[in-house]
Amino acid sequence: MPHADPIFILGVMPRSGTNYLWDLICSHPDCAPAREPIHEDLFLQHAHLLKAYTGAVQRAWDPAWGVFADDLPAKLSASLGDGLISFLWVERNRRLVTKSPSVRNLALFFCLFPQARLLILIRDGRSAVQSAMTTFNWDFDTAAHLWAEGAEEIRQFDQAHRNSGLSYRIVRYEDLVDDVEPVMAELLDFLDLDRDRFDFAAAAGLPIRGSSAFFGPGRAAVNWEPVEKDAAFAPKERWREWDPILLRRFEWIAGDQLRRFGYQGSPDRPTSVLWPLGQRMLDWRWQGGRFARRAGYWVQRRAHAARRRRGQGRPGSPGAD
Repeated sequence: MPHADPIFILGVMPRSGTNYLWDLICSHPDCAPAREPIHEDLFLQHAHLLKAYTGAVQRAWDPAWGVFADDLPAKLSASLGDGLISFLWVERNRRLVTKSPSVRNLALFFCLFPQARLLILIRDGRSAVQSAMTTFNWDFDTAAHLWAEGAEEIRQFDQAHRNSGLSYRIVRYEDLVDDVEPVMAELLDFLDLDRDRFDFAAAAGLPIRGSSAFFGPGRAAVNWEPVEKDAAFAPKERWREWDPILLRRFEWIAGDQLRRFGYQGSPDRPTSVLWPLGQRMLDWRWQGGRFARRAGYWVQRRAHAARRRRGQGRPGSPGAD
């Protein structure tokens, strides 16, 4: 029987490829998806509430009872995490694989799930932003800020824990697309999954589902039906049609984070003294409607998922572009 360590996949933001990586991992015969119909657990996104809960419980314990072990609060948090895992884990003879398109509260992950294996998926922010605009009708600034915030959270987490021995890996979506066999071989070793039981040929030919631009014959919109890849599938190229104004705006919002993960910025950061002033004015305008827009976007995303359930195939299917 495989060991019980669950596998979590967290994406920097929606449209970062979590479905694709999830499908690759789940194609291993020793892995299984979470309880139906929960295709995105979103546990970590709300983990600050559990942190507040465990803190309140700990403060309510009466010191008169005796001396509490230093690790007791950590054990309480991990026990809550065990309960969440148990809720999702249906096929107990196989490894649980679950995913979420968010890294909010990433610093709390191993407090709740100390025995888990964590895959953190990053994607070129320009590609993720373009896909989010096409799929969910998000505006450029909000999508770019969401990516920048997620990328910065990943950077800070990695900086704090890089040499800690915690079981996590940061995976670039582009590396999966370009070199699926060597990347998956490395991930299988990290996840303690037998390479010999993984079909690398099938992984290389995995059909596309949910692409924001590659719909398949006879389809004119995003859908989750399987589509065989061909030369027209170019998930890394969508943003290359941006005009220089958008490129420079993304550079202002997220250029530093882009380069920290090995992506080349384009174009070079302007040196004019007037450029920062103009960008700050755009920031002020965007901030004015930020919270209302963000709430609206998550509502749109849930409505989009509902439409998928009504007849466009299984929600959360692989290969989102």
